[in-house]
Amino acid sequence: MLALIATTELAALVGVLLNHSRITAADIWLAVLLASLVSGYSLYSVKSEGARHLLNRRDKPAISNMRSTWAFPAAVLLPMPLAAAVIVVGAAFHWPVRNFDGKTVRYRYVYSEAVTLLAAVAAHDVVRLPGPYAALLPLAGLAYMATGLLFICLAIALSGPLANLRQFRRIEGHLNELVTLGVGLAQVLLAAVNVPLLWLSLPAVIGIQRYAMRSESRSSAAGLAAPMTEKVWGTVAREVVRACTTASILRLDTDDPTAARAIAQLQAGCDAIGAVGASGLVILLADCPGPNAESLALRLRSALAGGGVRANVAVAAKPRDGQVLEDLLAVTEAELITREAATRSARSFRPEA
Repeated sequence: MLALIATTELAALVGVLLNHSRITAADIWLAVLLASLVSGYSLYSVKSEGARHLLNRRDKPAISNMRSTWAFPAAVLLPMPLAAAVIVVGAAFHWPVRNFDGKTVRYRYVYSEAVTLLAAVAAHDVVRLPGPYAALLPLAGLAYMATGLLFICLAIALSGPLANLRQFRRIEGHLNELVTLGVGLAQVLLAAVNVPLLWLSLPAVIGIQRYAMRSESRSSAAGLAAPMTEKVWGTVAREVVRACTTASILRLDTDDPTAARAIAQLQAGCDAIGAVGASGLVILLADCPGPNAESLALRLRSALAGGGVRANVAVAAKPRDGQVLEDLLAVTEAELITREAATRSARSFRPEA
């Protein structure tokens, strides 16, 4: 495995250096544009959506990383050193996203980026072969995808059971590559018309990714995320609330496992991200408007009462109660205090004889 890693990284470096050609001012401008698009994508989209996908431990494939949307046009349209610079910039901006929980292995990340560089070299070489550009461009796309797939399969075969390769037998396993390659090809054609129009790719890719993630949430019967620390939950929840147009916080003053199971069974159409803290159970419902969360809270109170669990439930929603996570947490905290005070008053009341 170590030999494969070293060979791949060396081959990527040599491939970039051997494909050196004259760099023009137009090339530099295009490289800056593509680098800004891929870095903006990582900053404003992947961080929240990718974290939500990872924390919910979904088994179904999802479009969670579309950086190759800009790596492929860079490989086809730019001298290879500039294309490599775009890919490296994208990798640098994406690293905090991949490593938000501190568990990503650095050498594996470097290996994956070396594979991307090799795929870019393959596409770069194919599109410069003698022949009609219209025929070479799709061939370059196939070379890009096939090169990446080959080195990923090699790494999997050397590091784990061969059974892990079965995921590549289904078309769903290649969904992300097919979508990113399609958008990348569209960008190459768009650049021939007007380079500044490439800015349209950023909202388009973000829209595709969010639609895929939310469609997956609606069709999944997944419950709450695996247990996590309050620090990790806070980091992820803050980014999800910032990215979502609507989001809700559901807060309970109990950490009874029955409550978590009830939420997992009752919530539908919302991606639930949960954390157990010192003060009880806190649930973030992504893409869940206030009325939906209020309805869930009513059903949850009824389910908990029927199960003999005593718990107060509070709800806060964006944008109704605030725009950031801290606002929503403050609203739910105040509501829990009010509900607890009202409960104590009801218990202490004794009618006169």
